[in-house]
Amino acid sequence: MVYLATQQVVQRVRPLLEQLTTRTIEKARLLQYLSAMAGVRWEVFALVAREGEPGAETVRVRDRASGTEVTLAYPQCLPREWEPLVLAEYLRLAVDKPLTRMDTTLFAYLFAGDYCAGCRWQGERQVCHECHFAGNPINFESRRPGATAPAPASPAT
Repeated sequence: MVYLATQQVVQRVRPLLEQLTTRTIEKARLLQYLSAMAGVRWEVFALVAREGEPGAETVRVRDRASGTEVTLAYPQCLPREWEPLVLAEYLRLAVDKPLTRMDTTLFAYLFAGDYCAGCRWQGERQVCHECHFAGNPINFESRRPGATAPAPASPAT
């Protein structure tokens, strides 16, 4: 598997981060956490421990090559029940291969209430698939006056 450079990964995952929090520090914590968990999945890091209680949880990972351990705070902007889908989305975006569709459950969580419910294309399979590939409502055309679509994601490379 070929991995993207850090800057490319950040550009590709920025729209996901921005949907989960508006605070810069929380975006940074979320990016660190997702990067570390991706490293665990790719066997670059080993998960050493999860400690603490909800709201004050930390995760400790060890670099398999150097043995260095790092402790990260679990990002408060990431609901525990959404962690598997958000991590899967991060993994989808962080590798150098053609993009696939965002998980429909995660897409609905992020966009259905604000955009999809009022989109004139609702139910148009091909149009909806294009939004899922982009990872945001690129084909949004409102049935409601004054509604606007989110800023478009950076183009995939």
